Amino acid sequence: MSYSVVLTLLYEEVYKAYYRCRDREKYLDKLAEDNNISLEGCYEKGISVEYIISAAEDSMEDTIITGMLLVKLRQCLKMLNEPEKRLIIELYLRGKSERQLSKEIGIPPMTIHDRKRKILNKLKNMM
Repeated sequence: MSYSVVLTLLYEEVYKAYYRCRDREKYLDKLAEDNNISLEGCYEKGISVEYIISAAEDSMEDTIITGMLLVKLRQCLKMLNEPEKRLIIELYLRGKSERQLSKEIGIPPMTIHDRKRKILNKLKNMM
Protein backbone atom coordinates (compact mmCIF):
# COMPACT_ATOMS: atom_id res chain seq x y z
CA MET A 1 0.00 0.00 0.00
CA SER A 2 1.14 3.49 -0.73
CA TYR A 3 1.79 6.07 1.92
CA SER A 4 -1.21 8.21 0.85
CA VAL A 5 -3.60 5.24 1.09
CA VAL A 6 -2.35 4.41 4.60
CA LEU A 7 -2.66 8.06 5.59
CA THR A 8 -6.22 8.22 4.22
CA LEU A 9 -7.21 5.09 6.15
CA LEU A 10 -5.62 6.50 9.30
CA TYR A 11 -7.52 9.78 8.92
CA GLU A 12 -10.77 7.89 8.44
CA GLU A 13 -10.18 5.88 11.62
CA VAL A 14 -9.36 9.02 13.60
CA TYR A 15 -12.43 10.71 12.16
CA LYS A 16 -14.69 7.80 13.09
CA ALA A 17 -13.21 7.54 16.61
CA TYR A 18 -13.67 11.27 17.19
CA TYR A 19 -17.32 11.21 16.16
CA ARG A 20 -18.02 8.08 18.21
CA CYS A 21 -16.64 9.85 21.30
CA ARG A 22 -18.54 13.03 20.48
CA ASP A 23 -21.81 11.16 19.96
CA ARG A 24 -21.28 9.23 23.21
CA GLU A 25 -20.71 12.51 25.06
CA LYS A 26 -23.90 13.99 23.56
CA TYR A 27 -25.80 10.87 24.57
CA LEU A 28 -24.49 11.09 28.15
CA ASP A 29 -25.37 14.80 28.35
CA LYS A 30 -28.91 14.11 27.15
CA LEU A 31 -29.27 11.17 29.50
CA ALA A 32 -28.08 13.22 32.47
CA GLU A 33 -30.45 16.06 31.55
CA ASP A 34 -33.47 13.82 31.07
CA ASN A 35 -32.99 11.78 34.22
CA ASN A 36 -31.86 12.32 37.72
CA ILE A 37 -29.57 9.36 37.70
CA SER A 38 -28.62 7.58 40.91
CA LEU A 39 -25.09 6.39 41.60
CA GLU A 40 -26.17 2.82 40.92
CA GLY A 41 -27.84 3.91 37.70
CA CYS A 42 -24.60 5.52 36.55
CA TYR A 43 -22.67 2.32 37.17
CA GLU A 44 -25.29 0.20 35.40
CA LYS A 45 -25.25 2.40 32.32
CA GLY A 46 -21.49 2.88 32.26
CA ILE A 47 -21.63 6.60 32.94
CA SER A 48 -18.76 8.21 34.77
CA VAL A 49 -20.05 9.98 37.88
CA GLU A 50 -17.18 12.45 37.63
CA TYR A 51 -18.35 13.34 34.13
CA ILE A 52 -21.88 14.15 35.32
CA ILE A 53 -20.59 16.20 38.24
CA SER A 54 -18.21 18.21 36.07
CA ALA A 55 -20.91 18.81 33.45
CA ALA A 56 -23.33 20.07 36.12
CA GLU A 57 -20.96 22.59 37.69
CA ASP A 58 -21.19 26.20 36.61
CA SER A 59 -18.09 27.70 35.13
CA MET A 60 -16.47 30.75 36.71
CA GLU A 61 -17.71 32.87 33.79
CA ASP A 62 -21.30 31.72 34.32
CA THR A 63 -21.09 32.58 38.02
CA ILE A 64 -19.75 36.07 37.28
CA ILE A 65 -22.35 36.74 34.59
CA THR A 66 -25.16 35.54 36.85
CA GLY A 67 -23.95 37.85 39.61
CA MET A 68 -23.82 40.81 37.25
CA LEU A 69 -27.32 40.08 35.98
CA LEU A 70 -28.67 39.89 39.54
CA VAL A 71 -27.15 43.28 40.38
CA LYS A 72 -28.71 44.78 37.24
CA LEU A 73 -32.08 43.15 38.02
CA ARG A 74 -32.07 44.63 41.54
CA GLN A 75 -31.42 48.08 40.06
CA CYS A 76 -34.27 47.64 37.58
CA LEU A 77 -36.66 46.42 40.29
CA LYS A 78 -36.00 49.61 42.26
CA MET A 79 -37.20 51.59 39.23
CA LEU A 80 -40.66 49.95 39.27
CA ASN A 81 -43.57 51.70 40.95
CA GLU A 82 -45.02 50.23 44.19
CA PRO A 83 -47.91 48.20 42.69
CA GLU A 84 -45.54 46.67 40.13
CA LYS A 85 -42.99 45.78 42.82
CA ARG A 86 -45.68 44.23 45.01
CA LEU A 87 -46.97 42.06 42.15
CA ILE A 88 -43.46 40.79 41.29
CA ILE A 89 -42.63 40.16 44.97
CA GLU A 90 -45.85 38.22 45.56
CA LEU A 91 -45.50 36.10 42.41
CA TYR A 92 -41.76 35.44 42.32
CA LEU A 93 -40.36 35.91 45.81
CA ARG A 94 -43.28 34.62 47.84
CA GLY A 95 -44.16 31.99 45.22
CA LYS A 96 -47.87 32.73 44.96
CA SER A 97 -49.80 31.70 41.88
CA GLU A 98 -51.63 34.25 39.76
CA ARG A 99 -54.93 32.67 40.81
CA GLN A 100 -54.04 32.80 44.51
CA LEU A 101 -52.96 36.44 44.27
CA SER A 102 -56.13 37.20 42.34
CA LYS A 103 -58.29 35.89 45.21
CA GLU A 104 -56.28 37.79 47.82
CA ILE A 105 -56.47 41.22 46.20
CA GLY A 106 -59.79 40.83 44.37
CA ILE A 107 -58.55 41.34 40.82
CA PRO A 108 -59.41 38.89 37.99
CA PRO A 109 -56.66 36.34 37.23
CA MET A 110 -56.37 37.49 33.62
CA THR A 111 -55.70 41.06 34.80
CA ILE A 112 -52.95 39.78 37.10
CA HIS A 113 -51.49 37.82 34.18
CA ASP A 114 -51.59 40.82 31.84
CA ARG A 115 -49.98 43.09 34.44
CA LYS A 116 -47.28 40.53 35.11
CA ARG A 117 -46.51 40.25 31.38
CA LYS A 118 -46.28 44.04 31.02
CA ILE A 119 -44.00 44.33 34.05
CA LEU A 120 -41.73 41.55 32.79
CA ASN A 121 -41.50 43.25 29.38
CA LYS A 122 -40.68 46.51 31.13
CA LEU A 123 -37.92 44.80 33.12
CA LYS A 124 -36.61 43.13 29.98
CA ASN A 125 -36.35 46.51 28.23
CA MET A 126 -34.60 48.02 31.25
CA MET A 127 -32.07 45.19 31.34
